[in-house]
Amino acid sequence: MNAAWDRAFPNCTHDAAGRRTPQRMRFGLAALTTPPWAQDIGHAPDLETITTLLQTAAEPLVVLDLPATMTPPELPSGSWAVERHTRQTPLQLDKDPVDTWPSTRRKQLRRAERDGMTVEKTEDLDVLVQLHQAARDRKGLKSDAQALCTLLEQLLQEPDTHAWIVHGSSGNVLAGGVFHGAGDGRCIYGFGGQFRTQAPGDSSRASVLLIATAMRHAAKQGVTTFDFGGSLDQGVDRFYAEFGAERAPKWRLVRIRGLWKPILRWQRPDLFPN
Repeated sequence: MNAAWDRAFPNCTHDAAGRRTPQRMRFGLAALTTPPWAQDIGHAPDLETITTLLQTAAEPLVVLDLPATMTPPELPSGSWAVERHTRQTPLQLDKDPVDTWPSTRRKQLRRAERDGMTVEKTEDLDVLVQLHQAARDRKGLKSDAQALCTLLEQLLQEPDTHAWIVHGSSGNVLAGGVFHGAGDGRCIYGFGGQFRTQAPGDSSRASVLLIATAMRHAAKQGVTTFDFGGSLDQGVDRFYAEFGAERAPKWRLVRIRGLWKPILRWQRPDLFPN
């Protein structure tokens, strides 16, 4: 997975985990951060090096996301950890992951199939970006469509990445998503979205069919954990939890210097503990 981010964002410095980390400007602020759309800074990062980075990085803002379930190191003065979480469910090669779902989700899957919904692999970047952007737009979240397209183009070259599109009975696109590896036995639901329809429940059932397909494919590849990618949206998080996915803590390490701290507390409250 790191190779795809390297190719998509070549003008970067390397972080402590070996992944390239963009130095981006926000509000006129130089920042050293987790790469765009990445879930974390990479598998099994060197925590001692990360601690040193938090102490010595020249950028006023440092934001580093640790992989799920990893305990943060002892942090230097002026740095802090913000607890977030994702949802994960185990996969087994010889078992259908749908069998472990609650009955409500299994019923939705059967209904989707009965209604004539179909799912197919895709490399249609335009549709995948449109689906993801539609989900962001509904939540009022900004997203760089061109940069996302560049990243997805690189991700789809990786052998552990697969993308799917769900069609309605009339052939219209209902939902889609991109699922990628993490180098540690996880398949991550990294990007996805739905086009809203007038038919009640269609979008939700299409998403259930999408997730079932991705889980089954990942299990056949020998993946041991399906990671829903996490969401700060409580409704989305509840939706993921209703697949029986367990909460897995994630830690974001933050260091802010100078007068940027009060400014960012107003602009980016997600960078501060509650």
